[in-house]
Amino acid sequence: MSDPQLSGPFGGGWRWLSWRLLVLMAVFAAALTAFEVGVGVSDREGVPTAALATQIYYALGLFVFGGLDLGMPTGGPVWARVLLWVAYFAAPAITTSALIEGALILLQPEAWRLRRARDHVVIAGCGRLAMLYLQRLRAVDKKRPVVLVERVPDHPNARIARQRYRSMVLAGDIANEDLLASLRLPQARRVALLTGDDYANLGAAAAVGRLAPGLTTKTLVHVADIRLLRILEQKGVLPEAVKFNSYRRAARHLVQERLLPHFVSTGAQDSVVLGGFGRFGQTVLAELQCAAAGRFGRVVICDRVAEQRTEVFREQVGFSDDYVCAVVEGDVRHPSTWEKIHERLPGHEPVVLVIGTGDESANLRTALGFAGAAGTARVYVRVFERTSFIEQLADECGFEVVSTADLLIESLAGDGVVARPR
Repeated sequence: MSDPQLSGPFGGGWRWLSWRLLVLMAVFAAALTAFEVGVGVSDREGVPTAALATQIYYALGLFVFGGLDLGMPTGGPVWARVLLWVAYFAAPAITTSALIEGALILLQPEAWRLRRARDHVVIAGCGRLAMLYLQRLRAVDKKRPVVLVERVPDHPNARIARQRYRSMVLAGDIANEDLLASLRLPQARRVALLTGDDYANLGAAAAVGRLAPGLTTKTLVHVADIRLLRILEQKGVLPEAVKFNSYRRAARHLVQERLLPHFVSTGAQDSVVLGGFGRFGQTVLAELQCAAAGRFGRVVICDRVAEQRTEVFREQVGFSDDYVCAVVEGDVRHPSTWEKIHERLPGHEPVVLVIGTGDESANLRTALGFAGAAGTARVYVRVFERTSFIEQLADECGFEVVSTADLLIESLAGDGVVARPR
């Protein structure tokens, strides 16, 4: 729910307007009171005895740049003349400050709006993950003030963030403490550090803790390097910040919500084929070993550099000894590669295929090759974001779409990091 104090896409608008109107009305009332109690002006006769409308006209004329040349206050009580003198100086000052402020807003609109931002969300980065987070935020809260910081000033997503999602976009390095200090962090609602630079994200998270300690538990930090994330968790670095890896979040959700129920329904030790053993494939296997131990009896790893990545996995995570592991080095798009994979499958066990290379087009083409020929195999294909066309292909060709974006948002919503749709 948006804050009722907010006005438009940026906060503080009503507070600023109320303050300005109160000062203006006070100065106007001072001038009008002086006229009503008998203060006159040297260059206009009969103002104290004139009609109220005339007095209002002269009081408002004080706000015109240069005034109406009314002359000096004369007559009436001393305190009333003092009120009129105050109005003489204050009225043009208010007008001048409004003109200067308007010029500054035109020259630096985002920096000026930032000065009044309250209860806002700060997002670092303008890549796919940051845009996904922003899209989800706008789906559940259309008026929340958003400040997006991007290192590349002309990033193609910056215009989309500004125009479609009504975000303030600032160019700069989120790891710079001077820039962070300008973001009004003590007044912010949440910080999402989603750049592609893990160390920039972590450095910014540490700085947020120093500048706004109350925001530490509301700081979301993306760490793309799963090994680095494991080290941070083991060492207890930035314990209060919400650190996450998009592949691990998605893989954990895939295993717990889809694969594990499927294994239970088959009642046998399934064979799992991992088509692609990069970050996603390795994370899926790690989650399988943790959450589905004993539910699968064989894993076939296929990747163009399968041997190298298998050794990396062995060093960083390690293979469990409760299943058989086979390695096939080759391109998942080539039929000959799948012939080798079939040779390593026993033939009588249910098979689950998880096609999750870093090339989404290759994933889809590989899945299409299984259309009508996968037999009883359950096929999962990883893409970042599902589209209606991909959904249509999945329905017609008999595979399931694994959207990293959907699974990530579902898992973050489950943790309360992002809101669920109302």
